Amino acid sequence: MSSSDFSTWTEKSSWVNLRTSGYRPAVRSGHSSLVVGSTMYIFGGYNEGNCHNDIYEFDLLRHHWEQIDTISGITPDGRASHAWCASSDGRKLYLFGGSGPHWGQTNMGKLLQFDIKQRNWSIVETHGSNPPPGYGQSLCAINSKLYLFGGTSGHVYVNDLYIFDEIGKLWKKEETSGQRPSPRYKHQTIAVGNRMYLIGGGLYDPPKGPIDVYYLDVDSLIWYRVRSTGFVPRSRIAHTICKIERPLNTRILMFGGRDDSGSRSNELSEFDVETGNWRLILQQAGQPDPCDFHTAIMYEDQMFVFGGSNGLERNNDVYRYTAIHQPSTLTALSMVTLRHGPKPISQSQLKILPKELQLGVKYINQDVRVTENIIWYERKSQRAACFM
Repeated sequence: MSSSDFSTWTEKSSWVNLRTSGYRPAVRSGHSSLVVGSTMYIFGGYNEGNCHNDIYEFDLLRHHWEQIDTISGITPDGRASHAWCASSDGRKLYLFGGSGPHWGQTNMGKLLQFDIKQRNWSIVETHGSNPPPGYGQSLCAINSKLYLFGGTSGHVYVNDLYIFDEIGKLWKKEETSGQRPSPRYKHQTIAVGNRMYLIGGGLYDPPKGPIDVYYLDVDSLIWYRVRSTGFVPRSRIAHTICKIERPLNTRILMFGGRDDSGSRSNELSEFDVETGNWRLILQQAGQPDPCDFHTAIMYEDQMFVFGGSNGLERNNDVYRYTAIHQPSTLTALSMVTLRHGPKPISQSQLKILPKELQLGVKYINQDVRVTENIIWYERKSQRAACFM
């Protein structure tokens, strides 16, 4: 039994266009979003010839918007297609690059930070080999370092890797080995352990064929191309990816983007990090229209999609996808019986079980009932937050 057989998203998973309160951001695309705790932060974006420089927070529990009025410090220039991520300690938001509305003529290249507690922006005084101005890059934080990859000046596309040391404030252009991704922009990267996964992207248009997946081992700085199997999506740019981490493995959800035919997509696909297998999640009622240049974040098994463009107009909707994860009925029955049956399994017997069953027996809750709607074995304290 492989981990891909072990559990699936169920038919109970659902899309909802949320009703929100507070001061909702204006319609936009090419903005950025990230999550810290139970708050989603939105910055920048483009609409009708203008680039925004506003920052908002969205309470993921109360579904309430609030525009953040900065107390002091600088005011960032309006921009879109920039890169940003939270610091490793979750106290600051780093912002790099982006372009004003005259693409390629108003590129930005300073590293800025927003202090969440102090509510102010500042320019980070950096040393070393600073990345050039540009847009469409990706930025990923792993172990107190920021990994900036790719992007474009508007004329030239690159596949350079720059690493910023958060402690020493030092930028360094790194030489990597292995199967380095081709030059690209509007790709997506995400951290999984000591790896940075990169999915999709391209030049102005994505390349023809299936989407490509790479990962960088951040310890060795070696790139690896992943051999994808299953229902591999078409290549695309301006899509989003989010991760769901489980005791067994990590899965990445990819939504939307513009594919190699020039069409915008509203496909939702799942990528299994352990096996390299792709699976298309069937469309459901309430699923957003095809879009690109939107954003998405994951919070407690819920993916929140904001904004983007359908090619005719931009929006400021918040869609929530609730991913209900469950093992097969037979697997869950085995877990319950082995853990809570008349003769619970011993530790020595547990060690000879397949990995999937070992973890299932270890973590399954006593109150799980084997019915037609089995809930995944999250601890009770976590489960309450996952499905509110």
